[in-house]
Amino acid sequence: MNPSLKSKIISYFVICLYLICLLCSMIIIYTKSKEKTVKSVSLKKSIPVVQSKDTIAIINISGPIRLSLQPQKFITYDAETITHKLREFSERSEIKAIILRINSPGGSVAAVQEIYSEILRARQNGKVVIASMGDVSASGGYYIASACDKIVANPGTITGSIGVLLELSNVDGLFKKIGIKTEIIKSGKYKDSGSPFRELTADERKIFQELIDESYNQFINSIVEGRKMKKEDVLPIADGRILSGRQAYEKGLVDMLGNDFDAIELAKKLANIKGKPKIITELTPLDRIINIFSEPSNKYSIQEMFNMKKIRLEYILE
Repeated sequence: MNPSLKSKIISYFVICLYLICLLCSMIIIYTKSKEKTVKSVSLKKSIPVVQSKDTIAIINISGPIRLSLQPQKFITYDAETITHKLREFSERSEIKAIILRINSPGGSVAAVQEIYSEILRARQNGKVVIASMGDVSASGGYYIASACDKIVANPGTITGSIGVLLELSNVDGLFKKIGIKTEIIKSGKYKDSGSPFRELTADERKIFQELIDESYNQFINSIVEGRKMKKEDVLPIADGRILSGRQAYEKGLVDMLGNDFDAIELAKKLANIKGKPKIITELTPLDRIINIFSEPSNKYSIQEMFNMKKIRLEYILE
């Protein structure tokens, strides 16, 4: 058989198999939705449930929070996607409350602050915003939560880690051992500050410390503003220590111990929703179908790998 013809047959077979799987998944999703409808109807006959027209939207914030450097894929949790969904949901009149399900150790300062600002804007638009913490909601994850009306955490949630981190590498000693010498031509005294090819000078260390202190003060002030706490109550626990959800609750960093269902009930109460609200997520039915066939990838693009080596302030749990 001609190799090119054989290749085409295989390609057509794979495409047909993919389409069949896609069709089957759509049928399964449709069938499950019908089953849920039938079950809800049967339950309504025995237990009267008042269906509300009001809606609660749920947005997931998962993993390290970054400003994306590559074209957006089908399902992403970068800062741009999250802020876009917050803006979209805050402008829809039927949505009365937004729940942020946070399972993140934090991320870059700018990305975290973008989400924080958008949460405040949603609240100004009259939406109730609740943070529901998962396994981890530390550092920048807590920064985001502090902008919400209320925070719900599990007793075993890892949170806290209030502080700023800047990591700089130094390979000068290694390069000397293997005989590599780097020449740097620069326009100003501080242009190569943080270079991995030499030691920091005392002046450069001072500059970086001032940057850290400035970002740290922004973090503290955001917690004070968002949580309506006194600065003197925040500072003693803002030394980078991690806290359990229960410890955070005892120190006033969390409003309630509970799970996602408790967060929904709290959102209903604060938004004055009567009856059973409609629950929506940031994922459309098409997103869910695509997600079935998309493989989660932890790989970074070349651009992102180079960016990791650059100087970046982070609100992140190490």
